[in-house]
Amino acid sequence: MTELSRTRFDHHLSRKFFHILAGTIIAILFVTVFSRKHSILLMVASAVVLITLELFRFASPKVNAVVLRVYGPLMRKSEESNPSAQLYFILGLVWATVFLPKAIALQAILTLAWMDPAAGVVGVRFGKRTWNAFLRKIFVDSRVLPIDLGAKTMEGSAAGFLAALLAGIIAWTGPWASFATEGSRHWPSAGEVALLSVVGATAAIIAEAWPSQWDDNANIPFWTGLIVWMTAMLANIPVPFN
Repeated sequence: MTELSRTRFDHHLSRKFFHILAGTIIAILFVTVFSRKHSILLMVASAVVLITLELFRFASPKVNAVVLRVYGPLMRKSEESNPSAQLYFILGLVWATVFLPKAIALQAILTLAWMDPAAGVVGVRFGKRTWNAFLRKIFVDSRVLPIDLGAKTMEGSAAGFLAALLAGIIAWTGPWASFATEGSRHWPSAGEVALLSVVGATAAIIAEAWPSQWDDNANIPFWTGLIVWMTAMLANIPVPFN
């Protein structure tokens, strides 16, 4: 099996390792080194570079051949003639750094970095029970499922949920989740951390599994960040836009 013959259901460990490493490093730099302004500039600049490269490689078979030769180990067969997942990855990061409060952005970025690889590896290696089989037990009288989740497995979703849950806990227990008040510093309570972490993990798993025209790398941070922020507002949890 050549590198570019792999599909999203293969292990493709080099791609998943890169996904985890890149997302984790970006998340650390976002909350410890760069200001929001600098983070936005870097993410937007990266998005512009990637979009330009994608346009060039689709316009020129020679450029495409060079890109595939260099980045082949990190690409799927479908990305030879379609936008690469890295483009959607950067667009997901742009959304997080531009529009979300820092703690929620960190949760979205770490969830993006950890959840999909965890779900993919566990689903391919240990997945036995598919969501489609589960749905068929519920909708026994229907010949057509209300939603087709393909080969997504319950084991993979469970692993992804745990990875996303860890991302939420880290995001809501660090100094970036606190803010100064009169004479003291406000920190999220244990209950608030649990609520926002569970909600974020649940939103991410649904976004990853639900059929969509969007790539998971855009789906996951968008819905995770949006749903967590809405939950915080509805639960009256103060979240500074720092």
